[in-house]
Amino acid sequence: MALIRSREGMLSSIDAMVFLSVMVLVSAGLFAYSSFEEPDSVTSKDVTESFFAAELRASDLYPTEDAHTVPVCDLLAACINTGNVEKAMLYTERVMRDLIPKHHSFFTEMEFNGRLMTVGESGGRISSCYETEYQTAGGPLRVVVCIY
Repeated sequence: MALIRSREGMLSSIDAMVFLSVMVLVSAGLFAYSSFEEPDSVTSKDVTESFFAAELRASDLYPTEDAHTVPVCDLLAACINTGNVEKAMLYTERVMRDLIPKHHSFFTEMEFNGRLMTVGESGGRISSCYETEYQTAGGPLRVVVCIY
């Protein structure tokens, strides 16, 4: 008889623990979902500074065996200067798509020693535009990033 009474108490405890576990999982999911929402306004200055804050291995974008890390602005300037822009354009496109919310388009122009590299497409009303210059080993790299 005492064993049967303990089972009812045990079932109630297990039921309460399962309920609490499910509620913790649901709450964690809701908090995680809200933290991944895209910000309402992203400025081209923020995007540009985030993009150029990175360092990559030289061999990631430039045809070399050098595995040292180099600032992105130096690598892009070298790619533009030598005309090896295919990997640089793909990298820029991919990273800009990650930094800029999905419903926005963008246009990026980089100029080094009179040579240009453009990525993205302009169109619509400009939401934000930022122009800056980065000093590289070979001279200034002029960068314009516009978000539409």
